[in-house]
Amino acid sequence: MPRPYKGAGSYYSRFRAPYPPALVSALRDRFGLDGTGRLLDLGCGPGSVSIPLAHLFERVVAIDPEPDMLDEGRAAAARAGIANINWSRGSSEDLSPRLGNFRLVTMGESFHWMDRRRTLDALYELVNIGGGIAIVGRGLPLPLPPMTPWRAAMCRVIRSYVGDRPLPWDQRPPTPDKLHEAFIRSSRFTGLVAYEEQFKVEWTIESVIGNLYSMSFCNHDELGERAAAFERDLKSAILAVEPSGVLRGENHQFYAYLASKR
Repeated sequence: MPRPYKGAGSYYSRFRAPYPPALVSALRDRFGLDGTGRLLDLGCGPGSVSIPLAHLFERVVAIDPEPDMLDEGRAAAARAGIANINWSRGSSEDLSPRLGNFRLVTMGESFHWMDRRRTLDALYELVNIGGGIAIVGRGLPLPLPPMTPWRAAMCRVIRSYVGDRPLPWDQRPPTPDKLHEAFIRSSRFTGLVAYEEQFKVEWTIESVIGNLYSMSFCNHDELGERAAAFERDLKSAILAVEPSGVLRGENHQFYAYLASKR
């Protein structure tokens, strides 16, 4: 089975932009979260969703296929003094009644990797009446196009190393029937609500490189011995258009799709 995030845990935890406070408030308000019940965070990564939501539940089950993601999550939770998260290796393929029931299931930038129709059908059986699901993520930089000069330079270097594989910002928007919302509407979950908010991300050359290494298309382990040359070429290309090394901040989009089991 492909492992696009093998070895990416430390980069993901350090260099992915954190979710804005709207993540907590939107879910708390919609589902009346009050410190009781259980949360399932499916495709949890290093706890980007599990950790900020943990105080809203009695217990959290955080599942991810990559051991180093789980290790990063455990370490981050320990630093934050959070002790109510169980970290477990697995994926959407492992959903079964053995996991028990949940007040809420979250999927943070992981739903697109799953068999979405099958996953929603399996989750419906695990969610308590009155509970629901939340698919959340951080979208591409806004606005696109045009790209900033430093990002355009970055893309040229990436392309020279990864070849013709599609990059996130090169892909056409999905057709309406392939949107997350369409899969939710065709499931047994009801009351779909979409929430969006823009937030600003400030970059340095170091954080740009680290963020790229957290991505499936630019995995540090996959670059292997070419990683040092990649970093050198990337720094040179960015400094050629931004000699100060100070990169302009960008607006990113936080989104959440929320639906309930009635």
